[in-house]
Amino acid sequence: MAERGPTANGQPHRLVGVGHVAIDHLFSVAAAPGLGLKTAAHHYHRGVGGMTCNALVAASRLGAQTRLLAPVGDDDAAAVFARYLTSERVDPSGLQRVPGAHSSVSAIIVDDSGERTIINHRGDALARAPDLDVGRLAGADALLTDPRCQRWAEAALREARRLGLVAVLDADTAPRDDLQRLVGLAAWAVFSTPGMGAWFGSAAADGLAAALAAGAEVAVLTQGPQGLLWQRRGQAVQQMPAFAMHPVVDTTGAGDAFHGALALALAEGQGDAHALQFAAAAAALKCQRPDGVLGAPRRAELDRFLEGQA
Repeated sequence: MAERGPTANGQPHRLVGVGHVAIDHLFSVAAAPGLGLKTAAHHYHRGVGGMTCNALVAASRLGAQTRLLAPVGDDDAAAVFARYLTSERVDPSGLQRVPGAHSSVSAIIVDDSGERTIINHRGDALARAPDLDVGRLAGADALLTDPRCQRWAEAALREARRLGLVAVLDADTAPRDDLQRLVGLAAWAVFSTPGMGAWFGSAAADGLAAALAAGAEVAVLTQGPQGLLWQRRGQAVQQMPAFAMHPVVDTTGAGDAFHGALALALAEGQGDAHALQFAAAAAALKCQRPDGVLGAPRRAELDRFLEGQA
């Protein structure tokens, strides 16, 4: 029986995220403009994003106790990040200002079909950060990380393995060398379709076996509306269809909501298939709302949705 909600002593499950945070400028348009053209946005939202940051916000909304460890610039964005995380019940104490460095900024264009295009400028804080204090992982029930600050991600994954923590790697598009250093250290290596291309050279299911051979315990390939493929070491590849959701308003942050919900489900002790279904439902519900991960569901809504699918 999966352990749902708080732990046996009444405390929420504790997730630590090590990774990326950025200022996000989201523009909603009827259709993305062609090169050299202009278009008017019918909605604009300035917020905070980044892969692991978003995943922790999604997990917090589902009831987890969360803390972000992230290198940030020595600029005005650092204070924006701290205020935002606090408002979303994510502990910001692990934000580490890097003297003289800049934070990341993204422009996100969402068209009327819900598809998004992201233009990102990665701040040099990611490359200039000092070594990660792995002692900050103590007491966590699960780790979330991404490849944007490869050194921090590698240190966190190695420490999670030493501590016996379940670790979920968001294996999105990144330099192949970075993915090769990280995938085999993660208990769960979760690839987007472009991420699998960067890791394996194509989005073929054979990439799952390659991730398991590298050292991951479970490998997942998310395919948006085509559902997902997953494989645990020693078992066959399995397929899970996507939830049919209409209308799709904004896919921004859906993958991050998936990762946050998956890490929480695993911390709760849910089995592989149930944890993936839980995560997929969180991502699907998010797609029906605008403003990125701020559309991620609360726990009661997600539980009602899954009960309705039974």
